[in-house]
Amino acid sequence: MNLPHSLYPLHEDIQAQLKAVVYAHNFPLYNMLAYHLGWKDEHGEEVNTGSKDYVHSTLCLLTSEAVGGESKYALQSAAAVELVNQFALIHSDIQDAVSERDHRPTVWWVWGPAQAINAGDAMHALARLSLLQQSDKSLSVDKTLEAVRVLDQACLSLCEGRYLDLLYRERLNISMESYFQMAECKSAALMSCSTEIGALTASSDNEVVRALSTFGLKLGLALNIRNEISDLWDLNLDDRYFSGDLLSKKKSLPIIYALQNASGAAKHDLGDVYFKRVMEPSDLPKLIAVLDSLNAKDYSQNMVETLYNEAIESLNLASIPPNKLKILTEFADWILS
Repeated sequence: MNLPHSLYPLHEDIQAQLKAVVYAHNFPLYNMLAYHLGWKDEHGEEVNTGSKDYVHSTLCLLTSEAVGGESKYALQSAAAVELVNQFALIHSDIQDAVSERDHRPTVWWVWGPAQAINAGDAMHALARLSLLQQSDKSLSVDKTLEAVRVLDQACLSLCEGRYLDLLYRERLNISMESYFQMAECKSAALMSCSTEIGALTASSDNEVVRALSTFGLKLGLALNIRNEISDLWDLNLDDRYFSGDLLSKKKSLPIIYALQNASGAAKHDLGDVYFKRVMEPSDLPKLIAVLDSLNAKDYSQNMVETLYNEAIESLNLASIPPNKLKILTEFADWILS
């Protein structure tokens, strides 16, 4: 994704804050963090690989501005949610045996799973410190502790969601309710955390904070499903798919919908794929054909649109000024584009 040009200044501020957090430590461990973030190569030399999108941290800053704050006072909070996001990516790369991210070998592929776990755990610790060390006193003690609680709850939800995600891979009888429980924890909780903490930095109105938390939750769910659609229908049978989510029998919304609605030949074809001990790349075209026969893509896309509308409705409840509402809505559109 190409970031909207108007958000480049926020993006640069976020990267500068992240570098201040990571580069404050002169120890080889932090070279792995800098590598994952695209700032260094595997030898510790500075590189320019093109920066990340920083969706969660940008959303945190935009939310803070939307309720009357200044982004500079929310930067440490934005860095915290971004570091948690990156910690989760490092760990999920290990769990899913993903060997490449952003066109480079993943941290565990370069340094091994054990050291990658260290790198991910360090990201998590730095995130909490970023919230606790509010050097500009932009948050009161009570608000700082509340922000830490929100962040820790999101981290716990991430772990719960990944547990369910991995558990469901060997099951076929997953209900829609179970899917949304997993998706809320694994993907939407951190986006909800981003908008809630952003609101906390600038508002003391609990109703406003709750409305923006719901906005992040609904948007995170919509993004999760949109990514699942992309993973299945923007498929290229290259080396990326010899490992990772699809071949590990991940139960995305389109697949759960198909499993619940298939009958006859379609049900038989799904059984051929999912009762195998190991899925192979050659199984994927058969899977896509079954999904298409059941209109699973249309169902999932309609769910994305429903969740998006619910997210925007939550924004409207927060009484955000029209110009700020427009910015948040456009950013939500960009995320889901």
